Parts: sequence; structure tokens; C-alpha cells
Amino acid sequence: MLCTLVRKYKMARYTTITEIAKRLGISHSTVSRALNDHPRISEATKQKVQELAKQLGYQRNTSAHAFNKGQSKMIGIIVPDLSTHFFAKVVRGVQSVLSQQGYCMLLFDTSESMQRESEAIASCIAHRVDGVLAAISMETNAFEHFQQLSQHEVPLVFYDRVANFLPVPKVISNDYQAAFDATNHLIDRGCKNIAHITASINLNNSNNRLYGYMDALSAANLEVQEDMIHYYRMQPESIDLFIESLLHKHPEVDGIFVFNDYSANYTVNVLRQHGKQVPEDIAVMGFSDEPVATHMTPQLSTMKQAGEKMGQLAAQKILSIIQNEEPMVDEKIIINPELIVRAST
Repeated sequence: MLCTLVRKYKMARYTTITEIAKRLGISHSTVSRALNDHPRISEATKQKVQELAKQLGYQRNTSAHAFNKGQSKMIGIIVPDLSTHFFAKVVRGVQSVLSQQGYCMLLFDTSESMQRESEAIASCIAHRVDGVLAAISMETNAFEHFQQLSQHEVPLVFYDRVANFLPVPKVISNDYQAAFDATNHLIDRGCKNIAHITASINLNNSNNRLYGYMDALSAANLEVQEDMIHYYRMQPESIDLFIESLLHKHPEVDGIFVFNDYSANYTVNVLRQHGKQVPEDIAVMGFSDEPVATHMTPQLSTMKQAGEKMGQLAAQKILSIIQNEEPMVDEKIIINPELIVRAST
């Protein structure tokens, strides 16, 4: 018979300086100084304190120490969708910089919800974070919650998806040029009737990719047709209807540039359902270089974004502001994506 012992936990319990002081019959301040190797404390007392601290599993409360200096040593990180590999790489880049400086992350996944985004900002303020790094959600069309940070003098740095009119630093990809290059790649491959599937009118990177696409067509003396452009708002099923309509109205379509790789993969599958071969009938171009780009058939041509580098630059910027090495000003730090050519084009 297999027996399982279950231990009930009420609340996390950590050994405190007060507990060590009580057991040894000395003052709280003496224990604190002994643990910090203060020269005014005798070696014998230091040894007794440090041995008992080790025996009880004492860990220094770095949060309390930081709060005493008016800091939390925490940075709030707001992510629209952590299941997206790009944003996971951004978080990895942020963490690599913060950990070197003794900072912790308070991570929020908004799941593309403005409501959750607003709640994340409120939580950041409640936890007295030293700064916030944020990419806005697909739904975000108002920004009062971000403006609350300035009321509390909490530095804010946007990354990837930004609110252009807020006067704070922004670390972004060169979405316009990358989209221009992606569309131009399709044109160079002989495509003359190119459609575009983009995300949401609320997103700066969505609109910048749209402008890059349109300008590339214009530069090649190709017509920009409104009914060949689709905002799918992170609802893949809308792509089904768009492709069906596109093939009916524009049977001559020979290329599609898609906002991200996940949607490009979905697009390829929908085209197959309509009897279209990629790239023989219609070439498909993605954006970001997510893992799906090399796992799908055919492998996807795309624009490679440097997610980890973006996270590192955003973290370096927020720390420089917090540590008063530079002021918080309205500036853009721009990273250029790289064209990756694969079988889909």
C-alpha cells in the first residue's frame, strides 16, 4: 500500500535577524552588523551569529534592504503574449542584463488585453517597481494607465509595440524598412500582385509594416489595392475568409506578405486548402523568424528580428535612467531586421 504524506503550508516562513538575536540573547543591530562583517563586532560574536544563521537557513532580505534605500530592485516587464517566441527572447534579453545588476523581474502577460495591461501597470505601482518595460497589447487604444507611471515618477521604456506620442524611450525594429525589403524580395522573385495580411490598426509596427509594403509596391510602379490588404487582429480564422475573397476577386495574386510567421504558416495552410502551391502559385513571406518558420513545409522566408538584443537594449536603457546616468527623453533605438530567404519564396 502506497502512503502519501501531505504537509499543509499556510504561508512562506523565513528566518529573520530578530529570531537569531532572540536565540543568542543579543540585539538586533549586533546580529545585523555581525552578518555584514562589521569591524566593531568581535570575531567570536560573528562566528556564533554566522553559524546559527547557517544552521537556520537564514537568507538576507534583499527587498527590505533595497526598500530602505528607496528602491525595490524590481523592474516590471509587460508582455502582450508570452507564448510568442519573439517576446520570450525579449524577456531572456532583459533578464540577462537585470540579473547582472542585482535586479529582479515582475513579469506580466497581458494576453493581448488592454484591461490586463492596465491591471499590470496598477500592480507595478503597488509593488513600487523602479521602472517598467512594456509592449502594448493588440487592444490598446487608450494610454491613461501608462501616464499614471509618470505621476509616480516611475521610468517607462517601450519596446517593439510602442505609443509614439508618449515622450519616453522606445526600442523598436525598423519595421518600415524591413517590410519594404520583404515586399521588394517578392517583387524581385517576379511577383506583381502582392497581398498583405497585417495585425491591428492600433499597433505601430503593424502600420509601419503596412507603409513599407505600400511604398515598395509604389516604388516598383505596382498598384496598391485596398481589398488586397487585411487586418486580422490576431484572429486567424479571419484569414480564411480573406484568402477566399482574395482568390475570388484577384485570381492573379502571386505573393502574400504576412505580419508574422505564425499567421504566415496559417496562410500557407489555407492556400493549400484552396489548391494553391507555395511558392509555385503564390509566394509567402513572413516576419520575425519564429521557430515555426523552419518547422513548416515549405520553410518560410522571413525578416529575422533580434528579440534578445531588443530586450538587452531596453533593460540597459531603463537601468541607465534609474541610476541617473542619463535622463528619460523621447528617443528611438532602432534595430534592423535581417532578410532570411527560404523555400516559400
